[in-house]
Amino acid sequence: MTVDGRIASQTGYSKLSCPWDLKRLHELRAASDCVMVGAGTVIADDPSLKLKYASGIDPLRVIIDGKLKSPASARVFTQEPWKTVLITSRRGLKAEELGKRGVRVLELSGNKIKMKEAMRGLYDLGCKKIMVEGGGRLNWSLMEAGVVNELRVTVSPFIFGAGRSLIDGTGFPDRGSGPRLELRSAEVCECGKEVHIIYEVKPSPTV
Repeated sequence: MTVDGRIASQTGYSKLSCPWDLKRLHELRAASDCVMVGAGTVIADDPSLKLKYASGIDPLRVIIDGKLKSPASARVFTQEPWKTVLITSRRGLKAEELGKRGVRVLELSGNKIKMKEAMRGLYDLGCKKIMVEGGGRLNWSLMEAGVVNELRVTVSPFIFGAGRSLIDGTGFPDRGSGPRLELRSAEVCECGKEVHIIYEVKPSPTV
């Protein structure tokens, strides 16, 4: 993220990581059972979510898309679709089409995806270590549900002033109602311009 907490500018520009940070990201992907993004990321970036800067087995791809907004032509659905799990709260022709291609579709109850229910569904599929790569609204829903164990942030020396925030939602009313973050480490990146920070996340007592 930028110094002012943005993961993308108001135009959608989000290329902030240096080569060392990209390698760190992909090493974490390689060590995870699955990698999760929201529909907004699929629409904006069309990521493959495959390993590129680290060796290993591509993790299972998980798409959180309650309203089935992601295009069926997205790479996560067309490249090895059997390695993709679509979690939605809406059944429709698009979900059926993706299911026929091999995409695993998890339809959850209610009009809005309950992240604790989604985590239980993924656990049943063998996902014990889940890496989330945003965006901001997905990050918020996970933090709000109290299902995050660790937060890793690389702060890049840029300022956008507007755009998508790291955590983007309705917000906690005060410092005591949100999760508690305990600093685990803070290191200057090999590039000498970024800082990589790791926090342990403990849910709010109210969750």
